[in-house]
Amino acid sequence: MRYGRTEGRRGSGADSWQDAGKCEQAVSGIRILSFDGKGEKRAEAGREVTVLKKRILITGATHGIGKSTAEKFLKEGWEVYGCGSSHRDRRGKEMEETYRDFHFLYADVSEYRETERMLEWCGPLDAAFNNAGIGCVPKAIHEMDLEAARRILEVNVLGTALCMKYECLRMLENAGGVIVNNSSVAAFKSGTGADSVYSASKAGILRLTAEAAVRKEYWGRIKFFSIVPGWIETRMTAADDKEEWKNRLPSGRAGTPKQAAELVFAIINFQERFESGQEFQINGGGIL
Repeated sequence: MRYGRTEGRRGSGADSWQDAGKCEQAVSGIRILSFDGKGEKRAEAGREVTVLKKRILITGATHGIGKSTAEKFLKEGWEVYGCGSSHRDRRGKEMEETYRDFHFLYADVSEYRETERMLEWCGPLDAAFNNAGIGCVPKAIHEMDLEAARRILEVNVLGTALCMKYECLRMLENAGGVIVNNSSVAAFKSGTGADSVYSASKAGILRLTAEAAVRKEYWGRIKFFSIVPGWIETRMTAADDKEEWKNRLPSGRAGTPKQAAELVFAIINFQERFESGQEFQINGGGIL
């Protein structure tokens, strides 16, 4: 946990995020004075300091699972940094106006310069949820649209990898953290109605997660997990045959973005876990 005398936003006042680390070394004997929604007011060495809120980056934060996850973490007292890629989508800015602790940036995660800039903008991170992803209308492989396929792989696989790269650099500079990636049941189940290139991209996310988790450089410092949603009611699944899916699922219904958000929060919030690299299913019993 970071300590400093700021009261919330990066760069607010002389003692900013850059100064927060200077207070980390002198935390013994600190007495909690109060909690006012901005952080714990504490007395240390005859002066008052603020324990800064935990911070998470969420990509694809303006709708669906990403938006619900942002709202969940805000409700739990976190500071949330969100990104979206479309300048025509005003929801990110609207969320920024609604929530004091939500900060929004337009960024294309498949562009390394934009991703690097986004992580510089965030500052120190405790967690990240790499949720940004795109799909397309499912087609047989011989009908594949080359440009659409390339874009899916760029955003879903390369974009997730780039985010992980810069998130890891940030976390290694500090006290470590937790990274959760959003995959899909289409990664290992055929016949879901998903496009084959999209399915391959989501399988790639599972391998990115697992391979990072076994690296000794990260063990004990950064933990990696993935969630594997089945049919969740989002913009991407709006055109699906709802009755067909409901008949396939033992639960008899689709999941909601809020349920996925609860899972992400539970994974990140449980800091004492030993495991890393696990895949967490949320599919209503569709795959067991």
